[in-house]
Amino acid sequence: MQYLDIEEIILLHDELVINFWWLSWVKNKWQLESILDHIKNDSYYHDFTDKLIHLFFWIIQFHCFNDWNKRTAIASSDLFLKINGYEISDFVVKMEDIAIWVAKWEIEKIDLRKIFNSMFNSFGY
Repeated sequence: MQYLDIEEIILLHDELVINFWWLSWVKNKWQLESILDHIKNDSYYHDFTDKLIHLFFWIIQFHCFNDWNKRTAIASSDLFLKINGYEISDFVVKMEDIAIWVAKWEIEKIDLRKIFNSMFNSFGY
């Protein structure tokens, strides 16, 4: 399994906010590092879906960046999927509302599992 490192996620975020330079700083770098370290622990995150859920959910909830956390969570999750051989068409578009619901605590990790499993099933993974 391929993992993202902190520099890749910070670069993704900075590319998203390129025209908004005042937003391009990491607010909670240690929390971002924690997210990335924890998904490597197979004792807690048994399968790829668990790791993807953790990455997506906590980038949003920990507010690792000054702004654009939801977009960064979507872009990071999309990259995590791609480097591990998963291509879900329109993933970014599909995840926009879901990211908002996560930020508002309207859905939890268990709901994300259902959503991601549904996507994997519909794309034959």
